[in-house]
Amino acid sequence: MTCADFGKSSLDPSRVLVVDGGPNSPVMPSIPSPTLVIAADKGFEHARALGLSVDVVVGDFDSLSSEQVENIDPGVTLERHDVDKDESDLALAINFAYRVGAEHIDIITGGSGRLDHLLVGSLLLANSENLSRSIVTHCGSSRVVALGPGQSLNLENIVGCRISLISLEANTRVRTQGLKWNLDLTDSFPPFSSLGLSNQILDLPTLEVTQGSLLAIISSPDD
Repeated sequence: MTCADFGKSSLDPSRVLVVDGGPNSPVMPSIPSPTLVIAADKGFEHARALGLSVDVVVGDFDSLSSEQVENIDPGVTLERHDVDKDESDLALAINFAYRVGAEHIDIITGGSGRLDHLLVGSLLLANSENLSRSIVTHCGSSRVVALGPGQSLNLENIVGCRISLISLEANTRVRTQGLKWNLDLTDSFPPFSSLGLSNQILDLPTLEVTQGSLLAIISSPDD
């Protein structure tokens, strides 16, 4: 099936999993079984290594040939893009998910690989198109979310974990509760500073962002 056919298909976007490409295979997190699996280019191979049935492959197919995908699974939907494109394969996979009605997206990535891809892949969560949406990136035992005004940290099983907050804007203001070192709205929170690095979640946390935006990275205490 090609990209032109996806609107007529029976794709179920109620629980979307996007499998990122990259050199390292991701680890499957403890989340409900997905109803729609979207692979970003080489993510197709990673998904199959995890035993996942892929519904859609999106990308420029520079690290994975479309013929290879079709030979393995002729029923998969392919959305091909030019190599000379403006958006990454991951960004295009996220866009596809929202075009077919996703309300929440889990992304899994193996990390490592090129630093520019790792940084942009995380910052994608906080761009103008995605900040208001519900997206969680899973990398090993870590989870990454972006938060703006009016959004809450709605993650389970995080008490006892480490948390790092990275301000992305000069006017970011956030009030936290339940952390070892809490921030108040009167505290200056410079963008891209180490102020929010490696905090600890002592109790069910509250993060109230009133201005700006931030990334919240939650990691196992053993990492």
